[in-house]
Amino acid sequence: MHFSEALELMIELQKMDSGLDELEKIQKVTRQAIATLEGGLSGAKARLQEGKKAQEDLAKERKAAEIEMGSLETKIKKYIGQEAEVKTNEQALALKHETEKAREDKGKAEEKVLELMFREDEGKKRVQELSGELGQAEKKLAEDQKALETKIADCEKAAADKRVERKAKLAEIPEDLGTAYESLRNHGKKIAVAQVLEDQTCSGCKMKVPPQVLNEIKKAMAIQRCDCSRYLYVKA
Repeated sequence: MHFSEALELMIELQKMDSGLDELEKIQKVTRQAIATLEGGLSGAKARLQEGKKAQEDLAKERKAAEIEMGSLETKIKKYIGQEAEVKTNEQALALKHETEKAREDKGKAEEKVLELMFREDEGKKRVQELSGELGQAEKKLAEDQKALETKIADCEKAAADKRVERKAKLAEIPEDLGTAYESLRNHGKKIAVAQVLEDQTCSGCKMKVPPQVLNEIKKAMAIQRCDCSRYLYVKA
C-alpha cells in the first residue's frame, strides 16, 4: 500500500474518532444535565423538610405557651381563692400585685399563642406550596430524565456501531502506522493526522512546518510528521 493511501485511511479513521468523541461529549453533557435535575429535586426535598421542621418547632413552642397559659390561669384562681384569707392590708396589696402580675403574664402568653397559631397557619400554606413544587419537580425530572436517558442510549448505540466501523477501518491501515496513530490518540492528541493550514502551520500544534517538509508532502515523496509527532497532510 502506498503511504498516501495509508494516510488517507488514517484521515478517515480520524473522522470516525471525531464522531465518537462528539458522541462521548454529548453523553457527558447529558449526564450532567440529569445530575442538575436531580440536584434541583434534592433542593426541593430539602426545602420541604425545612418547612415541616419549622412547623414542628412552632407547634412545640405553641404547646409550651399553652401550658404556661394554663399554669398562670391556675395561679390566678389560687390567688383569688386566697383573697378571703388575708388579714392585713399589706398582705392584700401583695396578693393583688401577684394576681395582676399573673394576669399580665397570662395575657402575654395568650398573645404568644395567637401569634404562633397565625405563624403555623402561614407555615401550613408554605408547606403545601413546597409540596406542590416538589411534585412538579418530580414530574419534570421523570419526563426530562426519560428523554435524556433515551438520548444517552441512542448515543451509546451510535457509538457502538461506529466502533465496529472503526475497528474495520483500523485493520486496513498498515500495522506500524495504526499503532503510531493509536499512541498519539492515547496520549491526548485527538488530532493525530493534522492538516497543514494556509499559513503553513500544523493544525494540531500551530507550529510552522519547515518548507522542505511541506514540499515533500506536496510532492507525495514520503509520509511526514510534525515536530509534535502528528502526521501531516495538505488538503487537496
